[in-house]
Amino acid sequence: MAAFAPTALAITRDLAPSGKRGDTIGKFLTSFGIATMLGPFLCTFLIDYLDYPQLFQIAAIIPLLGLAPFLLIRPKRPPTGFTKKRKLSLKTSLKTVISSRNLLILTYLRLTFSFTYAFFIVLFAVYAENNLFLVPSLIATLFGIRGTTNTLLRIPSGKLADKIGYRWPIVLAFTLLTLVYFMISETANIYLLILAMILFGAAHGMRAVTEWTMLADYAPSESVNIATAYLSTMFNIGSAFGAITAGALTMFLNVPTIFKLASIITLTGVFAVGLIRARDKPS
Repeated sequence: MAAFAPTALAITRDLAPSGKRGDTIGKFLTSFGIATMLGPFLCTFLIDYLDYPQLFQIAAIIPLLGLAPFLLIRPKRPPTGFTKKRKLSLKTSLKTVISSRNLLILTYLRLTFSFTYAFFIVLFAVYAENNLFLVPSLIATLFGIRGTTNTLLRIPSGKLADKIGYRWPIVLAFTLLTLVYFMISETANIYLLILAMILFGAAHGMRAVTEWTMLADYAPSESVNIATAYLSTMFNIGSAFGAITAGALTMFLNVPTIFKLASIITLTGVFAVGLIRARDKPS
């Protein structure tokens, strides 16, 4: 993932027409959303016929389906954006990136989301099966519902970011995430859990597209690829520490309390967005 995501996003950003960067990134990231939608629904069907090792064996085949066309289809010429940019050293590029107030705020938002999202990934399925007594196929369906709204909101979120900017979409996304974690901590009702997954997917899709579009607009052109890799790294760091923290907290707190803690942490992102400056784009 560390090798793939920054490269794919850099190519997408360079191919985006002027004034339609959010729309283009939204369309590309929709492919991730489709995967988060179809994967769980496929799992819902297969889990009634296969055991877990067999499911992972099938999952191992799927990346090859993406690799095959990548190896067979070659572009006639590289994107022009790669050859016209002034190259900076890694140290200079990183210094330029972290000198931007908006990109530092974006870093905080990225860390906050990935940290609390790790709580969800690590704990929700186990909690739903062991405490809420949901069957695995139903749990997979909940993940599929989350993936569906995640997919449906990505292209509209890109268009919205192009029209009104980044602040309000990110505020809405983090507000919804705050509500979702609180709902998960408070309910065992399947219909409310379905609603929580619908809102979770919508917030996730809106946040992802808006953040990447904001990065593309505010990072200096000669450092934007380094900035993309940097932001991906921040997500990985947040996920790693979030997973470790979630595991450690289960020794002292019950899972609903941990999700309440995630709700409070996510709420800080809503206030952090208010620090974004309208004109902070490096030259």
